Amino acid sequence: MSPRHRAPRPRHTSGAAGLAVRQFTADPWVSLGLALLVGVVALLLTAVPRGLVDIQSRQLTQELGSLSAAQRDLRGDWQRSVTYGSTEQLAAVTGAGDDQGVPDVWQVLREGAEEVRQEQPEPLRSTLGPAQFLLRLSTDLVYEPPVESGYYQATVSLAVDPDLTEHVELVEGDWPELVVAEPVAGPRQEDRPADDPVPVVLLAESADELMLEVGEEFGADLVLAGTYAPRDPEDPRWQHVDNGATFGTLFDPNQGESGLATAFLSPQNRGSTGQPAAVLMRLWYPVDAAAITGSTGQVEALAAQVNGFLAQQHTLAGPEQMVDSPAPQVPLFTTGITEALDRVVSQQRASTSLLAVVAAGPLGVALAVAALGARLVVHRRRSTLALTLARGAAPGQLRRLIALEGLLVGVPAALAGHLVATLLVPGPTPWWQWLVTGAVALVPAGALAASVEDASLLQQRSDLSGRSGSRWRWVVEVAVVALAAVATWRLLDRGAGGDGGGGADAGDGGASGVDLLAAGTPVLLALAACVLALRLYPVPLAGLTGLLRRRPTLTPFLGAARALRDPAGGLVPALAVVLGTTIALVSAVLLATVTRGASIAAWEENGAAVRLNGPVLTQELRDELSAVDGVQAVGGVVDHGFTEDLVVDGERTPVRIWITEPGIEQVYAGSPLVQGPPPEFYGSGGIPGVMTLRGADVPAGAEQVSVSRIGDVRVLGHLDELPGIQLPGAAVLIDGEAWEATGGTVPRPTTTLLGVAEDADAQAVAGRVRQVVGEGGVVTTAQTRLDAFEGSPVTTGLRQLFVGATVVSGLLTVLAVMMVQLMGSGARTRLLATLRTLGLAPRQTRALTAWELAPLLVTSVVVGTALGLGVPWLLLRGLDLTGLTGGTRQPDLYLDLPLLGLVLGGVTLTVLIAVTVSAWLAGRTNLAQALRVGEDR
Repeated sequence: MSPRHRAPRPRHTSGAAGLAVRQFTADPWVSLGLALLVGVVALLLTAVPRGLVDIQSRQLTQELGSLSAAQRDLRGDWQRSVTYGSTEQLAAVTGAGDDQGVPDVWQVLREGAEEVRQEQPEPLRSTLGPAQFLLRLSTDLVYEPPVESGYYQATVSLAVDPDLTEHVELVEGDWPELVVAEPVAGPRQEDRPADDPVPVVLLAESADELMLEVGEEFGADLVLAGTYAPRDPEDPRWQHVDNGATFGTLFDPNQGESGLATAFLSPQNRGSTGQPAAVLMRLWYPVDAAAITGSTGQVEALAAQVNGFLAQQHTLAGPEQMVDSPAPQVPLFTTGITEALDRVVSQQRASTSLLAVVAAGPLGVALAVAALGARLVVHRRRSTLALTLARGAAPGQLRRLIALEGLLVGVPAALAGHLVATLLVPGPTPWWQWLVTGAVALVPAGALAASVEDASLLQQRSDLSGRSGSRWRWVVEVAVVALAAVATWRLLDRGAGGDGGGGADAGDGGASGVDLLAAGTPVLLALAACVLALRLYPVPLAGLTGLLRRRPTLTPFLGAARALRDPAGGLVPALAVVLGTTIALVSAVLLATVTRGASIAAWEENGAAVRLNGPVLTQELRDELSAVDGVQAVGGVVDHGFTEDLVVDGERTPVRIWITEPGIEQVYAGSPLVQGPPPEFYGSGGIPGVMTLRGADVPAGAEQVSVSRIGDVRVLGHLDELPGIQLPGAAVLIDGEAWEATGGTVPRPTTTLLGVAEDADAQAVAGRVRQVVGEGGVVTTAQTRLDAFEGSPVTTGLRQLFVGATVVSGLLTVLAVMMVQLMGSGARTRLLATLRTLGLAPRQTRALTAWELAPLLVTSVVVGTALGLGVPWLLLRGLDLTGLTGGTRQPDLYLDLPLLGLVLGGVTLTVLIAVTVSAWLAGRTNLAQALRVGEDR
């Protein structure tokens, strides 16, 4: 060809950049796969914590939403006396008025309450709304309404609400004026003129029920000035105002129904209809649950701040500010939100710790796969990199070049994964999530730079052996095993309450609630198990190779020999499979354990399938309940009402005596998951047998045990909790017949437990029981609590977490096995091409590949299975899971054999699929391509 028609030479970028571009474009798929892995890991590490915060926020909203406003809000109560010289003087000290000239009598208290709120730290200050006030006169008005009303008696509570006009609408009449009896020195005289009646407003419904008309006088000195209707009857503030938005009734079986109503005085009134006046003051700070995020740190801080608020004394106004009251105004605050917040904190700590434990597995597998991917990239470029080194390139220069490629691959992928996660899971983005994303972005660069050491034209055998030529390997392995042992000892030593919950171990969790010790211990154990397994693994493999050498079949021997003499993966793929198997089984065991623990807690709290609280269990009620369709047994447990002494070898312990009713044995026996007294407990023969409860424990070697009012007793066992009964403290339990044999009488219980037939629906039985007792009792079922547990956000989230971690670990395990196959594909392909020319069948080619991978994978699955069953046992001794189960004691390890069989079968199937795919890929060997010689092969 003439120079004129010679084809132009392709232009190549010169220098290191050109080399990097040519290497990437020649084989981009592994690098792109590494980028995809980095993006997925960054997405998961960003999305999972945000999702957990969302789950915890919804759980917090549910927990606080289950509380009434009266339980949730911070409520302060105190008493004060109102003194004044005259009605005009009382009105004059109320301060400046509004545009209508109505004086604001509450200004001093409002300012004092707002100052108290502003003094609180965040997040408590933002959680509390402006204070609201209510006062009630200490004496209620009791009178007899007309017979036609149907009420034999009416009790009217007199109250003052300074914000009443903002929350109600006047239906009829006018707002009441400030009218009080003039103070008169000395005792009231018989001939003194009667005071004018005090005007009040009443709920329109209450006035209708009591048959009161506007302008009508009732009671001793009240007149109905008007009636009102609430603007929003569902407003939580009405829960602080008894009978303010609804008319109340109280049933007396002997006399009938009585009415309960609240009548409001003028908002100008300080709480007096005449001296002397003693009033009950109340203020409350509404709690805004929406202002609380689900982060563990904020909930913990809020719980601590609420407890600090309750412990302090808050003065709203001094005596010099309160002209009509001679004492400082100091409310005593109470709230029911502290228990809910403590419960939420416990749930959040347990869920966050479980998240860290379960997420550590897929993260470890992902890092192992990333390391394999980096080694695979370098492995596939070995010839080019080795020639570059041979032609004078410095190893450091080559390492920086390939690390730069890792940065170009990892940074955009990690950033994209982070941004996608923020779009998929809305929520706040703390600063540390960007640090995590940055660390993930650096993984490819570090892994690629570390893998350059493998770039050499010198092919060396790397036989597996229990011995090692590198002393540093021994040092690293001993350090790993020692760290795993120390972490295990530390986790066992601190007990189940040490997951960052406080004390010396509070630092393990930190403000985020993540228990680093519990999260890191399973990974360290897996790493130590892999190290030990790979040290011992060559011994049986060498024995198997020697055994197969005597057989005439080539494939098993050759596969086992290659697994021993030319292992493709080593520690990294073994760790990936071990972690994948471990996390799958740990997820299944922990999910089954938490579910079982929640079921036991629900049954122990309810005591039976159906529980009735409230009405006294008379014989008539017992007969009616026994006749309900589906009820199998009726019984109760009752406190005899006095504190007695439990005497153990002369040492006394104050206890309460609880007595079982007839039928309770059958109720407990028919209630699954309920641990009641043993069969020998029931009966009255000989020395009475008792069960110790709560703190009333008796040492095993005690020689003489007695209970005052009973005498000598036999201790048959101990129960931490009595199913279905709230125990205030240490107690002993005795059978009713044994108690009567000592001369005592069995009181009638107000808590009744009902056993349900096996073929009956507990919810339907509970509905029929409600029809029997009406509104006079509270009927609960164990199934209701179980349904609430199953439907709670934290339970749903943990179930999704466990399943997701298992699926991700399985997919990464398959990817790790395939990478191992690709890493050994070069040598395997050359060997198989030679064997194929000598007559090896394609089926034998696939079998040979399976034999190479099977020993390592089987060993890894066995080690992972052992860890998957042992790690949950370890975690239950280091993590407090009572916040998730709702019980009072740590749940016992529970192995759901069908679920474990399904999970283990899934793991085995996953490994088989990985081996099958690898063998299929190896069976597609191109003989012509493999047998070509030279650089262009």
